[in-house]
Order: sequence, then structure tokens, then C-alpha cells
Amino acid sequence: MIFKNRPRKYPIPLPAAVLGAVAVVVALVAALVPTSEAATSRTSGTSSSGTSATSATSGSAKTAAPAASATPFWSTQLKWDNNGTPWSASSFAALKNDGLTTAEIDMSWNTVEPSNGTFDYSELDQEISNASAAGVRLVLIFWYSGWKGSPAAWATSHEVTNTGAQSTTPAWWDPTDEPAYRTYVADTVKHVAGEAGYGGSILDYGRLDAVWGSSVSGAVDGWAPADIAEFHTVYLPQTYGSISAFNSANKTSYTSFSQVPAATPGQALASVYQLFRLWTVRQIYGQLAADVRGVSASTPLYYYSGGHIGNWATFENVPEVLFSLAKKYNITVIQDCSESSGIDLLFASMGRAYGVNVATEWTAPSDSTQLAAQAVKWIGNYGMMLPNGGGTDFFIHDGTQKDVVAFPIYTRWLSNIKSLSGSYPQQPVAVYIDASAAYGNASGPNLGAPENTVAALWDGYQAGFSVVTSEEVNTGVVKLSQYKAVLPMNGVDANLTAYKNAGGNLLTAGSQLAQYAPAYAKLANSGIVQIVPVVAAGNTSAQLTIADINSGTAYNNVITVNPAGLGLASGSYHLVNASGATIPQKAVSGGVCASASLAAASLTKWSMVAGGVPSGTPTPSGC
Repeated sequence: MIFKNRPRKYPIPLPAAVLGAVAVVVALVAALVPTSEAATSRTSGTSSSGTSATSATSGSAKTAAPAASATPFWSTQLKWDNNGTPWSASSFAALKNDGLTTAEIDMSWNTVEPSNGTFDYSELDQEISNASAAGVRLVLIFWYSGWKGSPAAWATSHEVTNTGAQSTTPAWWDPTDEPAYRTYVADTVKHVAGEAGYGGSILDYGRLDAVWGSSVSGAVDGWAPADIAEFHTVYLPQTYGSISAFNSANKTSYTSFSQVPAATPGQALASVYQLFRLWTVRQIYGQLAADVRGVSASTPLYYYSGGHIGNWATFENVPEVLFSLAKKYNITVIQDCSESSGIDLLFASMGRAYGVNVATEWTAPSDSTQLAAQAVKWIGNYGMMLPNGGGTDFFIHDGTQKDVVAFPIYTRWLSNIKSLSGSYPQQPVAVYIDASAAYGNASGPNLGAPENTVAALWDGYQAGFSVVTSEEVNTGVVKLSQYKAVLPMNGVDANLTAYKNAGGNLLTAGSQLAQYAPAYAKLANSGIVQIVPVVAAGNTSAQLTIADINSGTAYNNVITVNPAGLGLASGSYHLVNASGATIPQKAVSGGVCASASLAAASLTKWSMVAGGVPSGTPTPSGC
């Protein structure tokens, strides 16, 4: 089917008042995150943009926000088609037999819209029909740039990097390509939204899911002439109101906004342009969601997010922006770096804080010897996301070695993931990341790789601590006062100082956390096995996913599980295996000690259930 259409616009209402003069740069950061989302309404060559929100639930705690209501998806990613032909019903039936409910396909903008405003849905329609026949739903992954077939060949603008090089990504604010892409996304969703084989859409912009990442190695995008024009004509006037207000806030003496430089990192006023790039992410991702919600209020929507924390200040892929938009538009966030336990813990905490569902995606490591171990870690970590679990996604089912090694591990364990019900335990302690460097604070601490520090802490202290960012506190999403103790990851800022001055316990070492919250499990040695529990409603039982995450080392030792660390109700408990049979164990000080035997890169499941250890249960050595 071929349709001709024109770019359309779906404006989001602007906030009630436009920001006035800003006295200091810190106030600018707050100005970028008011309490209501605004929008961009663009036609060719014109724009009308508003400030936008990151705050989701004023004053809410990590455990207080309600769970988002969306059905989890159990999925794998596929290329646009099978080497030039639509994916067949039999190929989808094979996925269905593996336990999957959906498949994601990487959309080809060029195929669907071969010329600007002309749409050819014939191949997409066939694939959706074939998926429906097999009982599978297709989730469409929309790419602005970076995947085969995107951008469309006729989208000929180009981003410019911080070094002045030309990128292959179309310019973010190009007056033709930007609204054309939004029209392509919205019109395609409108076309398929009523089909039984359609399962939702993943909304992306920029370079793949790296946001401002560039096709030019070692650089970032954001300095195209169209971007700079948006900076001068929309962002600066709207944010400051007048050039005199800008000068007052930044100690400058310009006579017009057009004189303000689009500064690159390291230059004077770099933080001003950094905040513009962050604002742009919020504007366009918010507009994409509003566009789609304008044509289908109920279609499942997803954002990709993740990547290493050290990239936040350059790629501006800060998760708080996407979580706040996800809260507003009922979108599931896909944590696409789920090989990192530290980032999983961060996103799980954010899901609870914002009341947003979080799905996890596995990306294969470059070291093929780690395929099985990394897949096991990803699968084992999923319970962290509950009660806001959004599902799992295997990247990518393409016939390569990861399919041979890891895909069967995923599908064999999938029924266990689906059966999880309840919540990851939460203790009143947190680790804190100062993310202000990603929000225009030039003197903020280096972001580095705190996710690795968080992961190492959790490996040795298997406990339900939260991971909190400075931005969540600044915007009222999280209150530090709810925690008995907080451990800084990268320095002490004003939030932590205020917390300490109010009587909070500001820690200096990870070993101090256990003084305020017991671990839910104690291992004979760390770095080989990890345990992720899910506590049932009523707090009288818990499912434990135990994963050997080492590629060459088995675990044959004891594990002590602590009901208090799980947050279970007072009483006696014992452990059973996946079949419900009591395993060798002994009640000890601090919980129940049992023996575990796991092969390298493998999974097993225990449950802690009410009642003391049954009489006659063998006592394992080591307990």
C-alpha cells in the first residue's frame, strides 16, 4: 500500500509561563526541569518550543511511586527483513515456540518512505500479518540514523561534530528532516495501530540509541547550522527572556542572542550550549511521544536508554530526562546495557522512583568466551526491576555465535523470568551519584564509571540498596531523608551536605552500609555467584534467582539467606529448590545456610518459604 502525505504537527501545550531572567547557571539547570512537559511545534523553517520537565512525582521516594501498568514483553530483535524478503509466519512461529511474545524489527525509513511524503507499507504489512498468524506481535524500532535503511536517502542534511567534522546523522533541528521523521513515525504507527500483529514502537532520535553520539569516532554531534539557529532563535530567548538577563547570569556583555557562541566542551560558556543540547533531547523525544500518543493513545511505547554513565555529559543520554517523559506518556524504558549490574541497579531504582516500567536488553560482549556468562548475568538481574519489570529483549537474533551460545540460555530460562511476581527488596540505604556534570555544572565531579563501583559493591554486599542521582534529588523525585545512610560515589555535593546537617548518616566506605541494612544473602566468595530475590506480596516468601556469572569457575559452596535482609515478615523460614523440595540447610545466626552447586555460567532457582527448617533436613558442610 502506498500513501502520499504531508508533514503534520501535533503540538504539546506550552507551560503557563516562560522562564524569565536567570541569575545563576544553577538556576538554569532548574529552569530546564520544571514540573510540566512542554513541546515543540514545528513547520518547515519555523519553530515554537517550550521548556520541559524531568520531575515526575513531587517528593516521592524510591519505593513510593506506583508501578506503571503495561504488559511486559518477552522479545528478541530482528533486522528489517530476512535478506530482502519479509519475515515468514514460520520464522515467527519458531520464536513463539521459544516462549517469546514479541519480536522487534529495525525499521527501514528508506523502504517505508522512499520519497518525502510517500509511504510504502507493503512489506511492513506482510510482516505484521505473518507475525499475527504465528501469535507474535511486532514492535517497530524507529531509527533516525545509524541502522541500515535509516535515514531515508532523501534526508540529506548532516550533523556537525564538536570538532567541526561532518557526521552521517541528519541534523537534529533540520527544518525538513526533523518534522519529516516525526511524520514518518506518527503516520506509520497510525497505519498499523489497529493490527493484531502490532505490538508497539520504540522511539529513537539522533545516532542509534546514543542520542548525540556521532558517526565520527571520538566526537559528538550537535553543532549543525540548524542546531545553532535553534539555540539562538528559540532556546536562548525562551530560557532567558532578554539578552540582558543572559549577560547577568553569565557575566557577559553581548548585545544580541546571535552573538552567544555555540561553545564546545572546554570553551567558555560550554555549559550553556550543553544545556541546550540536553533541552533538545527532552524536546524532540517528548514531541515524538506526543505525536504517537496523538494518533494512538494506547499503543505500547518504549525508549532505549543506557550506556555508560561517563558518557552522560557529552552524549546527553541522561536517563532522568527519558524517565520523566516515560512517566508522562506511559512509556517503558529499555535498559540496553544490561550486562552491567551497576546500571541495572540504577535503572531499577529509577523505575521505582518514577513509577516507570523497565525492560532489560542484552548486548553480546566483544569477548566470545564471555557470551554464556554475560547472558546469565543479564537474565539473573531481571528481578531487580520488579515491581516495575517491563520484560526482556535479546539483541540480536541474527544467526551469529551469540545465537548458538546465548539465545538458548535465554529461551530455556524464560518461563522462570515470566513467573517472577513481587518486588526486589528495598532497604533504607542508598548510594549517591553526583550527575551535575551532565546538567551544565562545569565544576561538577568527573562522572567516570561509577556503575563499576556500584557493581563491585553489590557483588560483595548482596543487599537491596537504592542508587540515587543528584538530579533526582534536585527535582524532588527522591528525598534523601528517607534513607538511614547514604554512600557517595563521586564526591559530596550540597544535597549530601544538607542531608548530613539534618542528621543523616553520610558514609565514607561501602563496608559501613551493613550497619544500617542487612544483606539478603552472604556468599562464601564474591565475583562468582550473584543472587537476585523477588519478594512476594505479603512479604512471606521470596524467589531467589542464583546465577554463576563466571565463564570458567563453578560454585560449590554455601550461601546464607537472611529473611530480614529480604524484608520478610517476622517468623521462621526455610529454603526449597525449583521443584519445591527442601534442600540441605541449617538455621544459623543471620538466616538460613544452604549448600549450592552451580556449573560455570549457569542458573538455578531457590525459594525462601514460611516455616522452620523441617526436622531431619541434612546439614551441609560449611554451615
